[in-house]
Amino acid sequence: MNRKVFCFLFVMIFVVSVIYDVTSTKTQTVETSEEIKEYITLEGAFNKTGKFYIKEDMTLEEVVDEVGVKENANLEALDLSKIVESEQSFYLPVCSDDCVDLNEASSEELQKLERVGEKTAQKIIDYRNEHPFTSIEEIMEIDGIGDKTFENIRDHVCL
Repeated sequence: MNRKVFCFLFVMIFVVSVIYDVTSTKTQTVETSEEIKEYITLEGAFNKTGKFYIKEDMTLEEVVDEVGVKENANLEALDLSKIVESEQSFYLPVCSDDCVDLNEASSEELQKLERVGEKTAQKIIDYRNEHPFTSIEEIMEIDGIGDKTFENIRDHVCL
């Protein structure tokens, strides 16, 4: 009888350990797949805005191809060859006649932008001389241009 009890307990422990192993593997797989989802945020004249899940080494051009853009979108405001990185935000403005090219505009043209004076215009020129703008969001790297100023000028700048 002791031998039967021992065998029965051994089989039970084996079955329980197999069940535990299978369920813990499934739980880990679910958690891992949620952790690796990388996304960017799209705003403005994209056909789909909000979170967009990206693949590794995806370019902004591939994103545009997948989500599409509105008819009046100003694609010149984006560097389409740029490889997107997780948690970046991209704003696509609509076309306007008074678009100021961040990489080409003179100080006087830059000063036509709301809240951009002579000193800030010079900071923009100094910045682009070191490394040209690859997205309009980069203008927020300039001291004195924050979220509010960017929101006011983002429809009036391009690359």
